[in-house]
Amino acid sequence: MSGRAPYTVYKMDISYFSGKLECYLRAKGIAYEPVEVDARAFARIHAATGVKKVPAVALHDGRWLFDTTPTIAWLEVQHPTPCFQPADPALAFVSALIEDYADEWLWRPAMWWRWEPMPSRLALGRRIAESVDLPGVPKAAFARFFAWRQRRTWLWGDGMDRGNAQVVRDLYLEELDLLEAVLRRQPFLLGDTPSVADFGYCGPMFRHFGNDPDPAEVMRRRAPAVAEWLARLWKTPQPEHSPRWQWPDAPEWQRLWARIAGDYLPYLHANALAFRDGRRRFDWQGASIALRGTVTHHYRVACRHALQQRFAALDVDARERVERLFAPHGGLGALHADGAIDPGTAATSPLPVTAGRHRQSLRVALLGQPRN
Repeated sequence: MSGRAPYTVYKMDISYFSGKLECYLRAKGIAYEPVEVDARAFARIHAATGVKKVPAVALHDGRWLFDTTPTIAWLEVQHPTPCFQPADPALAFVSALIEDYADEWLWRPAMWWRWEPMPSRLALGRRIAESVDLPGVPKAAFARFFAWRQRRTWLWGDGMDRGNAQVVRDLYLEELDLLEAVLRRQPFLLGDTPSVADFGYCGPMFRHFGNDPDPAEVMRRRAPAVAEWLARLWKTPQPEHSPRWQWPDAPEWQRLWARIAGDYLPYLHANALAFRDGRRRFDWQGASIALRGTVTHHYRVACRHALQQRFAALDVDARERVERLFAPHGGLGALHADGAIDPGTAATSPLPVTAGRHRQSLRVALLGQPRN
């Protein structure tokens, strides 16, 4: 590991969560050494952490960080300035909720725009094959296999069908419209300083929607303020000044609160019930989309549990302010329904972790590790 930077970031330049973490590190001004992973680097990450995914961060003392949400939370403690966490507890909760929504709900349309249009599918499959460079595996064959796996795993095998495919596609367009309205008024989502909410949105918006050929052209034409916001996040460290935060109750925010209250939180609730009951798949109807036979994701049980804990830690005034924000759209009932459902092994391990000696199963070695 280089002595020039305290962190070595193993990442891929087309990775959803790698982009999120790199935007955070650059905006924060945290020095790091980037390593574009190949098959050997993936094997090293798995051997150390038991997780074959990027991004992963190796610390100079041999410990590791992975999973961007707890990684950013840990780095915020280690590097408190510039401050990207609103001091207002109610706004800090809203920021964390937006981050969780962007991470987990926008994953499906991000997969649609990358893997459904044929030109994008061929280009991105080939690029991943070139990056990973599996010994003895023809790149063209791996590119086709990987594209097939992504479409099957994250779209047609996870609740998308002919009846809702257009809705999945259009989630991106709706998200662009609401973000464009906010970012025409202010440089970042919650004011003049980036917050966790910005970096949550950066995951899908930067490496997928902002870089892939089809959605990037849509963004430039439909939402130029969103494209400019991505450039601001990536360009330079933010100035160290006292942040001026904005409580997000303006009219342009209402579509997002309706989406979270009507779709995302009810989806998290249904997913948690399926996990509790031992169901590997479930049918679900939200305010704007229905998913049939969608996969039960235990990671999202942990996401919901973490949001419940954060909300419970708020004082009465902060809770009431958050509830008032969502009340016109049905409230936060889905967050509280059926109480806390224990995520068990889905809960994120405390970070950093000490490097171990994990062995890959044959399935993980051949097919990679699904995010769940």
